[in-house]
Amino acid sequence: MRIFLAIIYCFMNLAGCTDTQNRTLVSTAQENGATTLESHTEVRMGRARFACEASKGGHCYYTVFDGAKEVRRFSLAVSEERLVDDLPPGFRLCVTPVDEKQTANCDRA
Repeated sequence: MRIFLAIIYCFMNLAGCTDTQNRTLVSTAQENGATTLESHTEVRMGRARFACEASKGGHCYYTVFDGAKEVRRFSLAVSEERLVDDLPPGFRLCVTPVDEKQTANCDRA
């Protein structure tokens, strides 16, 4: 049965019937050899899981963009995770260890 499902999934993938937005984003920053920010974001089947692994300020600050438009902004404490649905396909993400407004290029606004 596993082989049968794998073959079906393969054909669906070839036909473009699967979610092509599956991806993993890792944001890491270091200062003088010490990690000041580490965040992992996994996007699977339209659902994103944001995880703040480390931050010098105790929180990771997330800004999600659709093109140049900000669509969501939130923060997570270190070791906290959040599942988010209904984000735009191919969204862009900026993560910082401090609470500051970001542009779509992840520059300070």
